[in-house]
Amino acid sequence: MKNRLIQTIMAGMLALSMVFGTIQPSAQAEEATGITVVDSSQELVNGKMKVSFDVRNGGRGTTAGFIVVGYDEKGKVIEVIGDSTYLMSNEIETFEVDLVSGSKVKEVKVLPAEPSGNQAVLLEYGTRTEKGSIEVSGAVLNASEGRRVGMLVVGYDANGKAVEVNSGSSYLMGSEVATYNIQLKAVNQIKSVKAMVIDSTEDAVKLLQTGSRVENGKLVITGSIQNRNEGGRVGVIVVGSNSSGKVLEVNTTTGYLTAKEIGNFEAELESGKAVSGVKVFLTGTSQTPKIIAEGKTRINNKLVVTIGVENGTKSQRITVKSTAYDSKGRSLGSDTDSMFMLANETTTLRMDYNDSRVSSVKLKYYDEAGKEIGAEPIRIKINGQLQSYAQAPMMVNGSVLVPMRPIFESLQASVKWDQKSQTVTSSKGTTNIKLKMGSKQATVNGKAVALDSAPRSVQGTTMVPLRFVAAALGCEVKWDKNEQMVLITTK
Repeated sequence: MKNRLIQTIMAGMLALSMVFGTIQPSAQAEEATGITVVDSSQELVNGKMKVSFDVRNGGRGTTAGFIVVGYDEKGKVIEVIGDSTYLMSNEIETFEVDLVSGSKVKEVKVLPAEPSGNQAVLLEYGTRTEKGSIEVSGAVLNASEGRRVGMLVVGYDANGKAVEVNSGSSYLMGSEVATYNIQLKAVNQIKSVKAMVIDSTEDAVKLLQTGSRVENGKLVITGSIQNRNEGGRVGVIVVGSNSSGKVLEVNTTTGYLTAKEIGNFEAELESGKAVSGVKVFLTGTSQTPKIIAEGKTRINNKLVVTIGVENGTKSQRITVKSTAYDSKGRSLGSDTDSMFMLANETTTLRMDYNDSRVSSVKLKYYDEAGKEIGAEPIRIKINGQLQSYAQAPMMVNGSVLVPMRPIFESLQASVKWDQKSQTVTSSKGTTNIKLKMGSKQATVNGKAVALDSAPRSVQGTTMVPLRFVAAALGCEVKWDKNEQMVLITTK
C-alpha cells in the first residue's frame, strides 16, 4: 500500500503531549462508487494534529481529491489542507496530514472533492491567529483542464472596509486540488476575512482587489493583480488625494508576471490620514513614456513632489526639469534630475525641496531624444487594431479630433475635399455626411447635426470630430479614460 505524507510547516508551535480526538469521515461504505474516505483517525503528535485516512476510488481511474478540515471548540474552521492523486479503479491509498493548529483542533472532517466542471472552486478555507498575524488556509479544486489558479484573501475592519489584501497562485493540472496558505499582517484592524478563488479566462491585466489602512502614521495600500495570457512587465501606480481631490502623493511598484500569474503589491504613502481617496492604475502597455500623476505635499514644512512615471517599449533615460517658486511667484532657480528606466517599467521619482521658501514648482519631462513628454497621447483602436496617424489625435472641448482622410478610409467610407467651399463630403452605403471647416453644424443625409467641436486645420491636416464621424457611419464608439483610447467597432 502506498503512503503519501503531506505536511504544512509553520514556525512557533510548541511540543504538546499526545491526545486523541473524534473524527467524522464523509463516507464508510466500501461498495460506494466514486471517491470515498474510509478508516480515518487522528492524534496529537509533537504539537500537530496528525490525521490518517484512506481514500478509495470506487469508479473508473480518475484524479481523486480530498480536503481535511479542522474545527475549534466553537465549530469555527481554523485550518484546511487539500490534495489529490490519481487512483485506478477500486484502488485505495493511505494519506497522513498534519494540522499545525494542534490541540486547538477539536474536530476533524475529511471530505472528498466533487468535480468542479468548467471553473475552479474554493472547497473550504479557515482562519486562525498566530504570533501577530492571521493565517488563512484554503483548498482549491481546479477545473477539468490545467491552468493557473489562485486564492485571494481580503481582511475587513469593523466597518466592512477592506484593509489588507493578499493572494497566492500556482499552475494546477486538471481536477487537481491544491492548498494555499496566505498571511494577513493587520491583525489588530481585521475583524473578518473573506477568501475567494481566482480563475479568470479574460486576456487582460486585472486589478483584483485593493485594501488600505493607516499603520505607524503611513497609509499602507495592498492589492492583487492578475496578468494577461502573455508574460510581461506589469506596474501599479497608487495615487492618494485629499478631500478636495488634490493629489498629495504618488507611489509605484513594478515587476514581471508570467502568463495569468497573480501578483501582490504593497505601497506606502507618508501623507497617512491626510489621504482621503486612493486610486490605483495598472501600467505596462504604453508605447511611449507617460507621466501618470504628480503629487505635491508638505512634510516637515518642506515641499515634497512624487511623480509616477511609466516608460514605453524602449529602455531609456528620462529627465525631469524642475523650476521652483516662492509664495509670491518669484523663481528660486531650476534643477534637473534623471533616471534610467527599462522598457515598460513603472517607477516613482521623488523630489524633496529642502528650501522652506519653495511654495510651488513647475515640472517638464524629456525622453532620451530630448523630446518633451506631455500628457498621455490619445490612441485609436478600430476593431481591436491600433491606428497610427502622421498627425496625432487631439482633444478639443471634450471631442477627439482625428485626421480626415485616414479615419474615413479606415471606416471604409469615401472622402472628398472641396478646397473652395472648405467642405468635407463622405459616403458609405446610403449614408452621406458633410462637414464644413470652422462650423459646429454638420449634415447626415441632409439633416443638420450639432457638433461639440468644429473641424479645423492643424499643421496643414484637416481634423474632424471622431465620435460624430464614427457614429454617423454606424459604428459603436467607446472611450477608455484610463488608457486615453477611443475604441471603435464597425457594424
